[in-house]
Amino acid sequence: MRPILVFVSALLLMLTACHRTGERAPATSRGSVNDLSFQLEACRKEHERQVSSAEVQTLRAELRRYAGLADQDASRQADMQRAMDVYSQGVCLIHGIFTLNERRDEQLVPATDAEGNPLRLEYLGSGFLVSESGHIVTNRHVAEPWWNNETVTPLLQRGLEPAFMQLTATFPSHAPITVDPATIHVSNEVDLAVFTASVRDIPVLPLSDRDPTEFRGQRLMLMGYPTGLSALIARAEPDIVAEALAEATDATTLIDALSKRKAITAVITHGTLNDATTHKLIYDAVTTSGGSGGPVFGPDGEVIGVNYAILRDFQGSNFGVPIRFVRPLLP
Repeated sequence: MRPILVFVSALLLMLTACHRTGERAPATSRGSVNDLSFQLEACRKEHERQVSSAEVQTLRAELRRYAGLADQDASRQADMQRAMDVYSQGVCLIHGIFTLNERRDEQLVPATDAEGNPLRLEYLGSGFLVSESGHIVTNRHVAEPWWNNETVTPLLQRGLEPAFMQLTATFPSHAPITVDPATIHVSNEVDLAVFTASVRDIPVLPLSDRDPTEFRGQRLMLMGYPTGLSALIARAEPDIVAEALAEATDATTLIDALSKRKAITAVITHGTLNDATTHKLIYDAVTTSGGSGGPVFGPDGEVIGVNYAILRDFQGSNFGVPIRFVRPLLP
């Protein structure tokens, strides 16, 4: 019995050495050779799982994937930079003045303020160019400022009728452009409108064809004129502000003075698209009154929506209309 035990012990030592060094153990009998071959194959497969040709191919594929993601990220950064440098020039400041007329003896007569002067209701908003023919997209509540307006609606219910006294769109490095209110087309489904103005040498913003849900959790960018003239004054050089204010007598002349000095520039803010529903984009990019109607850019530098609403006193959720609702308003 002792010689058998010695033989088994020697065989086990050789197998252990094989596992550690990969050396082949000498065969002593047919049965032991079969057992040895089986264990050697198991040894080989175990090591193949750790480092194999298939593993190398998998690593190579992963490397290509990571390289593709890096290229995609670099491309998106370039797209966003292009939007900031080029497409921001296609975002306009909208300035409107309207009045309310009342019917007297079957004639429309402008309503008057407390001092007896014709009523003038003034406001600011944002918009952006979407065609070389001069189609400008904005919100309906910017193109028709009396729409869903809590202070104006009760007056309309009493029979007063709104009418524009002035409507202009001012693009960076351009003088204010007069807009014909007759060109305004509104959506009855969402807060969107399109009007036409005579434009020249202004970049047209690209509209995305993609489903915005693809961009959930990704970076986006807003452009517009939140806080209106206040932001323009705050961002302009002090000497330009002093000259413009000395020249201006009201908002209309101040906008004209700032435009002549190339001080009309869109405010740009960044954030994340938190959710996208059928009728709404929800994001945390900062905006406020005056930014309504501005474009919402996706991570690929194309417009995916139109900014339209804010939650007052909370910047964690702001809202936009998906860009697909714009297309039915365009010819």
